[in-house]
Amino acid sequence: MASAMTSTDFEVLTNDARSMASWSVVEGSVSGLQAEVALERDVMAFPADDVKAVLSVVAPRVDDSHRAPLRLVAVLDKSGSMHGEKIRLVKQTMIFMLRYLSDKDALGVVEYGSDVKVVAPLTLCDQDGRTRLQHAIERIQISGQTNLSGGLIKGLELHKDNPRHVAAEAPKQPVKVGNTYRRMTPEEAKDKVERGEHFGHPEAAMPSDAERVHEWTMALRFAPEDQKLVKKVVFKLHETFRDPVVEVTTAPFELKRFGWGTFMVKVFIHLQDGRQVETSHMLCFDKAESFRTVLLPLRSPATARSESFWGLCGTSSADQGSEFTVGTREFTMETREFTVESREAVVRSTFLFTDGHANMGITKTEDLCQAATGLLGELKEYKSSISTFGFGADHNAEMLRCLADTTTDGTYSHVESEDQIAEAFGEALGGLLSTTHQNVSLTLQLAPNVTFSRAYSSFKPTVEHGVVTFELGDLFSEERRDILVSLRLPDSTSAEGRLEAIGRLEARGFSVISKRSETNTKALMIERRAVVEQSQMNHQVELHWNRYVTNEALENARMVADRGDLKQAREILDAASVTLGASPLVINGDPICLSLLSDLQDCLGDLQHRDDYFQKGSKKMAMIQGMHSKQRATHGASTSMYTNAVMKEYRAAFKMGIA
Repeated sequence: MASAMTSTDFEVLTNDARSMASWSVVEGSVSGLQAEVALERDVMAFPADDVKAVLSVVAPRVDDSHRAPLRLVAVLDKSGSMHGEKIRLVKQTMIFMLRYLSDKDALGVVEYGSDVKVVAPLTLCDQDGRTRLQHAIERIQISGQTNLSGGLIKGLELHKDNPRHVAAEAPKQPVKVGNTYRRMTPEEAKDKVERGEHFGHPEAAMPSDAERVHEWTMALRFAPEDQKLVKKVVFKLHETFRDPVVEVTTAPFELKRFGWGTFMVKVFIHLQDGRQVETSHMLCFDKAESFRTVLLPLRSPATARSESFWGLCGTSSADQGSEFTVGTREFTMETREFTVESREAVVRSTFLFTDGHANMGITKTEDLCQAATGLLGELKEYKSSISTFGFGADHNAEMLRCLADTTTDGTYSHVESEDQIAEAFGEALGGLLSTTHQNVSLTLQLAPNVTFSRAYSSFKPTVEHGVVTFELGDLFSEERRDILVSLRLPDSTSAEGRLEAIGRLEARGFSVISKRSETNTKALMIERRAVVEQSQMNHQVELHWNRYVTNEALENARMVADRGDLKQAREILDAASVTLGASPLVINGDPICLSLLSDLQDCLGDLQHRDDYFQKGSKKMAMIQGMHSKQRATHGASTSMYTNAVMKEYRAAFKMGIA
């Protein structure tokens, strides 16, 4: 923390009457991070008074050819409500995304329904990696409820792992999988049932036309040298069995039962080296034996550091007793060690997609956001931003907005219809791939007797010994963060018309392109006079005052509307619209202020009917408020004011490429 400046520190500023612009101090390239300052007035009277100022940091313009590696984890909802076109477009968009990830990037995928599964760990996106990731994404199937918390926590935890490189396929060995069959006589079957030897669940009803006369033995037949590699085999049977999961720990690995119908038996082979392989078999009652040969990677890969990709993927966190699913196609993943795999070397983000409310795991917004905040703190240098995407009318916008706000640079996007899924993902990816600076901050050192009153911003300051600091997270190319503050100036004893120092602003951030920290400094200077004529407010100060008025109105209106008072919510937005309408910037056609006014009126239209508000308006208001408060695009109607060239390019490409 920098110490407060004394009068001596400011002497060089107060003894030179050059313009404020000449006091720029740049360490590093002028094309790097830039600080900007705007004061409400150029001239203030001698008596003590308040003055507003805009403290800004601006990222340089770069293209996506000069960028940091990306570590992205996609956490995808596969619950029953995602059936049909929704899941198809999400999967297609994820596969399309692979085209834009290079071999220095890594993608991980987590799916969640009732259970949680790592579809793919962080995998480097070279040619082989993209192929494997595509196969993994294509296999996602709809099922279950919505364990959103389990999916998010698992997704965040993936960032702790170094990305894996797809190596050659693991060796595979032939295994015969199938069943033998015998039809019992009615007398034999009846005798078994009467002795209680059947395996049906006591509450499971048997179809009226079915007969419990089918005796079968499910078996795995290994080569002698391969059978010793097997530790145990777990058979998962139909849910109507009294014990639907049966573990066999000795050879021969087979299971004998009798019942009334056929079904798919899932088989989990646990190997001595700790890996797990899955296969399955549909029971056949048409002949005495029904076996097929499958190739399975039973032997350990030759590379000591290699491990089965699908073994890594078979993790579940619905609860500790939940069953997980692993793939049937095996290939090896080599763990590649990185000497510098930290927040200063890579861009990390987690995309969370859902179309419903969390109904398993942690279901309360406050509890889940607290858990996410705690986990992000534990991740330290592996902490990622969280961008949430809520599809349709049934998701919990407040939960998704809160999760996005657990990081300074996270966003919440309301994806209203299927045809917006691709462009929402594309825009967000374009932003990540144009990241220029990380851990950006603005620090204002105040001159003696100048005091900090307050900030009109969602970014909360820390104030200590005359030093005010704002932590702003990461910046994309061309992005800016503008913090409106109010300062208290003391009585002036300066000579008439003399420039007086208020403070010094420093913008600081780590450049992911030049791999070093950059700082840029600006002085805050103001002229003091005995008599000051009334003048118009500075353009930047008025603009960001209007942005603050808009954000406050949206937040307050949403709070009362959520309680059911749509009338009061309309009054709040009406009042803010009147305030903006009287602004000289709006009157003179400033495009940003006109967009702010348009957003207010758009949200006002969704407050006419209760159903409209809760299905669409509440989500739109949450998204627009987040967009303007963080100055980051969130796929809204007025998002273009915060969208850089790369984001626009990716948004258009994804919209055209997904059908």
